[in-house]
Amino acid sequence: MDFMKRIFALCISISFTFSISAQEQQNTKSFLRDKMIFGTEVGIIFGTPYGPAEEGAKGKPGLGLHGAIFARYDIAPRFGMQLGLAYNAKKASYSSPVIDQDYTYYQDLNLPDGSTVTAVIETFFNGTAKGKFNNHYLEAPVMVFFNLSDKWSVLGGGYAALLLKGEHKVWATGVVGDNFDTVEDEFSDESEFISKWDFGLNTGVNYKIYKQIECELKISSGLKSIFKDEYQLAEDTIRNIYMELKANYTFQL
Repeated sequence: MDFMKRIFALCISISFTFSISAQEQQNTKSFLRDKMIFGTEVGIIFGTPYGPAEEGAKGKPGLGLHGAIFARYDIAPRFGMQLGLAYNAKKASYSSPVIDQDYTYYQDLNLPDGSTVTAVIETFFNGTAKGKFNNHYLEAPVMVFFNLSDKWSVLGGGYAALLLKGEHKVWATGVVGDNFDTVEDEFSDESEFISKWDFGLNTGVNYKIYKQIECELKISSGLKSIFKDEYQLAEDTIRNIYMELKANYTFQL
């Protein structure tokens, strides 16, 4: 009889434990449903690396693709935090004058015996350089947002970005030294000097179009140069400055 009582008490205890666990899971789901919003976004990114340049330099902003996923948490009725993971293709092109740039010139010399040797001459270059950027990043933005109304919100925060693929290609046209040949559209691939990491600040506005559909405009500015420190052709800080225009779809668990 005592044994049956113990079994009965154990069954009641197990049932009570499962009941509490189920209630806790239900409370957790309710909390996530009320406080957490998840979303996807797709759009375009427009801008250019920017920094001090020679007089006469011209930049042309590039247009790339943007895609991301994110999660929002409502800390207060009007205030919250948003974490995301984004893919950004940051493109641009430019034209810049080059003045007395160090240049290694290779000249073939014909010797009296009919043979040819190549002389390596350290000199300088004057002319124009045209370049293109095509850099692809995986970015992790951390934002805080404030709801101005049921429709409008403002956002601000920072980001860290990992370079997935970097391209910086340059074509030079000009004169080498004082008495040497001219060069035209001489190609150089400078991609290896793009920095692997980037970080900066961003801010923007969000507008709820209809229920789960939103439109967002965001501007970001890097805090460090996109080039590695050892890159001698860009001694000044060249930052990524880009604008994102995107459509968001949000949902709850």
